[in-house]
Amino acid sequence: MTVSTLSPSTARRDAPRPSTIGKVLWWFSLLSCLVVIGYAVQYFLRVPPDTHFSRYITPLRFHIAGGIGALLTGPWQFSERLRAHALNFHRWLGRFYLISVGVGSIAGFAMARVSKFGMATHLGFGILAILWFFTGLQAYRSVRGGNIEAHRDWMRRNFALTLAAITLRYYLPLMLGVFHWSFHSSYVAVAWLCWVPNLLVAEWLIRRQSVIQTTVRTA
Repeated sequence: MTVSTLSPSTARRDAPRPSTIGKVLWWFSLLSCLVVIGYAVQYFLRVPPDTHFSRYITPLRFHIAGGIGALLTGPWQFSERLRAHALNFHRWLGRFYLISVGVGSIAGFAMARVSKFGMATHLGFGILAILWFFTGLQAYRSVRGGNIEAHRDWMRRNFALTLAAITLRYYLPLMLGVFHWSFHSSYVAVAWLCWVPNLLVAEWLIRRQSVIQTTVRTA
């Protein structure tokens, strides 16, 4: 996916070594993605017993298919080793990732319009779908324009939104099982909490990286 003027051999030499914390977070992200994928596959094997979801099974399955594709390939887009040693494979994975995001976000917007509990969840999930599509589009446009730094920043934002599929499944059981909120309150809250903190953390990391790079350049 990444268009670069560097040759694979140069990229291999210049690839930064990830920190221990970075490695732990990467593996945690990958394993969480695989767990959610395993859970989501069931929607292709049978019609869900929930009458609301079964009524909209076609857009739901498109949304899930896009999400599975993005979760499956997303972590590998942030593998420095893969980028350094298999740049062309990184690019093709990136193309597949962005196509998955496109499919998942469009179908997700359709599902947001019929989500349970009214306008609060319509807006929460709807804005998520719009931003998921928009950040993916910006990542594609920046890499096509040769702006690799902007491309990486947009990909960080986009993958933070992809991870909403995971954070939703962490927060919802916590709200229901630990805080004993009603399903209605939990679902309305998670429509926003599953992605807003993710995006804020991504933005903080982007700005922090920018400050570090500026400091290094002016040192």
